[in-house]
Amino acid sequence: GTGPFITVPFLFAATVPPGPQSLIGYALAAAVCICDSTIWGELSSMMPYSGGTYIYLREAYGKDKWGRFMAFMFIFQFLISAPIEIASGYIAMAQYLAYITGITNWVYN
Repeated sequence: GTGPFITVPFLFAATVPPGPQSLIGYALAAAVCICDSTIWGELSSMMPYSGGTYIYLREAYGKDKWGRFMAFMFIFQFLISAPIEIASGYIAMAQYLAYITGITNWVYN
C-alpha cells in the first residue's frame, strides 16, 4: 500500500540520532514480505481456482467444518477494510499532489 511512502519521513524525523537505522525495519519487513509472497505463490499453484483467499481458507479448514465460516468471515472483514484501504490510498495521493502542485488549501466556488 501507500504506508511506506507516507511513514518514511516521520520515521527519519523520530529516529535519534538521525540516520538510516530506521530502514532496518523496512529491510526486515521486506524479508517477511518475500516469504509471504512465496507462500501465496505456492497456494495459488496448488489450488488454481478463482476466489483466492476464500478458496484457500475453505480448503484449509474443510468444506463441511470451519472452512465455510472462515471464508465467510474473510469476505465480511474485507467488505469493511477495503473501503478504508482505498480511502487511505486517496489520502496519500492527495498529499503527494498537494506537495507537487503547491496547492495546500482547496478553493470552493
